[in-house]
Amino acid sequence: MASETLVPTFNFAMVCPGVYRGGYPTKKNYPFLRALQLKSILYLCPEEYAESNLKFCEQNSIHIFRFPTEGNKEPFVDIPESLMHRMLSVLVDTRNFPILIHCNKGKHRTGTVVGCLRILQGYSLLSMIAEYKQFAQEKARPVDMLFMELYHPIIKVHPPFVAPWLATGGEKSIKMVQTEEELVEEETRQLLCESLLAPTPYYTQGEQPMVYATSVTNAVATTTTAVTAVPYLPPSTASHTAHHGGAAEEEDGATGTVAPAVTPVTGNNNNTSSSKSPVKAGDGASAKKKKKDDDDDD
Repeated sequence: MASETLVPTFNFAMVCPGVYRGGYPTKKNYPFLRALQLKSILYLCPEEYAESNLKFCEQNSIHIFRFPTEGNKEPFVDIPESLMHRMLSVLVDTRNFPILIHCNKGKHRTGTVVGCLRILQGYSLLSMIAEYKQFAQEKARPVDMLFMELYHPIIKVHPPFVAPWLATGGEKSIKMVQTEEELVEEETRQLLCESLLAPTPYYTQGEQPMVYATSVTNAVATTTTAVTAVPYLPPSTASHTAHHGGAAEEEDGATGTVAPAVTPVTGNNNNTSSSKSPVKAGDGASAKKKKKDDDDDD
């Protein structure tokens, strides 16, 4: 009987004993995956798993953990931390070993999950980022690295089925719980702490709040909003400024207070169309292609 050719998935590597990483498996990778004797696959893409892969997993008794995520993309798309907590909980459970983590190309989503897994092993941030860049190359995303830096793990463990490489003496503290209820409790506590520590707007002594004047210019099929900031002047200061040739002011007859004069922002309705940069044929297609390439790189 001829021996099978073993072809690893794209970006394949061993993360630690019992855990592997790679790109999306195809039929040519099946003999290699079979040789790994996988028990589980951690699948990160939002798309349904390929029918051929589902059949392969069923034939080889491989359990699929599916965590659909779009990955970290600027400006406002992030992997939910609650999802990361549960992915790591799967990865520290030895009953799931050997396990393969994969997204599409094994770069960004897989790299971020592996980076957060390294936190559980006590790795430094520099080591995590160096490993991430090794696979992402020139496609490395600052948002992924920032996620790893700010992430604080909460994992659910099931003694005695806990990975021996799990460390507790790294740069970050690791919260370990044993039930889903405890996990939700810790998540709530973490969110509360983050909201309390978040910076809030404040004024230092001597600063003045700003009064905003808004002007909206409506053009054909176009609405633009311009905002200008006008410093608020206390009544005594405003009066003093006006008497010395400063900005004009109005007095509120009902209260006797002085309100700052606001200069509206005006737009040029006649030249609205000429101010737009010309759109070249094919620009839309190019933008769509770039977005698809970015998505494929995950």
